[in-house]
Amino acid sequence: MKNKYIYIGIFTIISILFSCENPLERTALGIFSEENVWADETLTDLYIANVFARTNFLPGGGNGDVGQLVVDACAGGYARTYGGWPTGYQFTRGAFSSQGTGNASNEYWKWDLVRDINTGIEELSNPESTLSEEYRNIRLGELHFLRAWVYLQKVKRYGGVPIIRKAQSVEDSFEKISVPRNSEQEVYDFIAEECDLAKTLLEGKTLEYGRATSWAALALKSRAMLYAGSIGEFGSIQMNGLLGIDNADKYWQMSYDASKKLIAEGGFSLYGAGAATYEEAEKSYYELFTKAEQNSETIFAEVFVGDGSKSEDWERWNAPSIVNGTTFLNTYLETFEMYEYIDGTSGKLDRSTLVEGVFHNMADFIGKKDPRCRANIFLPESTYGGETVWMHEGLYVGGVLKTDNVTGIDIPAKGPSRDIQRTGFFNKKRSNEEYLVGDGFGLGGTDYMVFRLGEIYLNLAEAAFALGKDAEALEALNTVRRRVLMPDKPAITWEVIQNERGVELAFEQHRYWDLRRWRIAETELDRRGNKYSGVRWRKDYDNPGMYEIILTTTGTATDSWDRIFEENHYYFPIGLDRRQRSPALVENPGYE
Repeated sequence: MKNKYIYIGIFTIISILFSCENPLERTALGIFSEENVWADETLTDLYIANVFARTNFLPGGGNGDVGQLVVDACAGGYARTYGGWPTGYQFTRGAFSSQGTGNASNEYWKWDLVRDINTGIEELSNPESTLSEEYRNIRLGELHFLRAWVYLQKVKRYGGVPIIRKAQSVEDSFEKISVPRNSEQEVYDFIAEECDLAKTLLEGKTLEYGRATSWAALALKSRAMLYAGSIGEFGSIQMNGLLGIDNADKYWQMSYDASKKLIAEGGFSLYGAGAATYEEAEKSYYELFTKAEQNSETIFAEVFVGDGSKSEDWERWNAPSIVNGTTFLNTYLETFEMYEYIDGTSGKLDRSTLVEGVFHNMADFIGKKDPRCRANIFLPESTYGGETVWMHEGLYVGGVLKTDNVTGIDIPAKGPSRDIQRTGFFNKKRSNEEYLVGDGFGLGGTDYMVFRLGEIYLNLAEAAFALGKDAEALEALNTVRRRVLMPDKPAITWEVIQNERGVELAFEQHRYWDLRRWRIAETELDRRGNKYSGVRWRKDYDNPGMYEIILTTTGTATDSWDRIFEENHYYFPIGLDRRQRSPALVENPGYE
């Protein structure tokens, strides 16, 4: 074997991904010979920890680049009412071209990561390895899980991509390393195989929190095959089979089977399912995302510690200004309307009442909403960090609208500017009061649930419905609703499934991709001349709980921040630069 070296950057990720007492956390940047790495469990652990850290299960987590965060309820991106940072949000504006998506943050090319995963699989599969078989099987299971995850991130963006099972060598010829694309269907089949192999290798193994288990592999299969089934159901075959799925039921069935097994045998349960009141349901649903570690619903989580070594900026970009947040990740009135009222009636509003001179009782307007609405979205007079979140732009005192504080009144005439601008709503889910942020980035330490049981129930509901198992689908969906004391749906349709996923999984990096795979993003995400909406709140001091609510939009008809989504955007462009470097790649439709 040639004398090759592996460069491994050590962060404090070891204490996160593995034991908190792992001695590797004291190691600095080093260079280790390949022979040494794969003959020593400590160095092998370090190698795999590095691969895990580079996978980025939470887009943008750990580096302060909020441009990578797809805060996706309704919009698939930021609620922006004005210009600024234009290069970071090109994908919401449909600025896809032969040059790419306009921002590398939205991509997931990462072939260096694939190569490193392949290297690990090859080395640990070597029958001459001096490492124990038990140890190698666990690490191989994790690497096959990671390879399946990485390929899912690729296929949901680009469709078919090259399936590369062995690490390419820098000594290979240009022609050898320029690999053509496999079909989209072949990639999904490959992901299914990887999930099955990971599950088998990890079966019965006890692993630390934050490590992929056999159940995580099954959850990944449940999600990935759901994507494939829906693309087969709603998409079309293109480019002579390179894009598209020709047997939807095959993939619906695989997702259904994985979900059923996980629910029946995984030992997980819906967190907070025993709530007796709507207040308890709201509290437990909020805590589900701020206390992910070892709660009954978490299947697999990416762990953050909040000290800059393995941290992220979620609270910084979501927390109210009153506690030094930036309230950047606004959402829309359309999102608020997705949440029904507690009697099961539609959350759609009579928008003709959202005008000056009409006051609304917040006990009805907000207080009777699905508890998940109040747990997921900051609304006027929410509490956070022991403080009241004021979101009104003016205070009526004696019938006169005040915007300057009034002597003798302890309520501000208006809230902090960041809490009242843009849309009047912003993201509360996963914003943890334990991480009240100050100045600087990388202070958040709230774990990110990559897979949880609530999603698996909804995956089961969708796959069962697609397979004609309506009663089973309805029961799975209603199980999720009952957790927060919402009434059962009497019947199930695609629209019911789609709305329930939007409500239950909001802000968890699902909505944008769900709209794409259902092939309804052209309707939901293209907002030229049909803007997303927001509100402005005006509080009545003399009548507690009464607010004047003014309808707004997020732009004008000629606004350059129009949301644009066209048919060819269901697949990201490969990009001219990549095709020049690898001529065997062919471009997706609409980008030549």
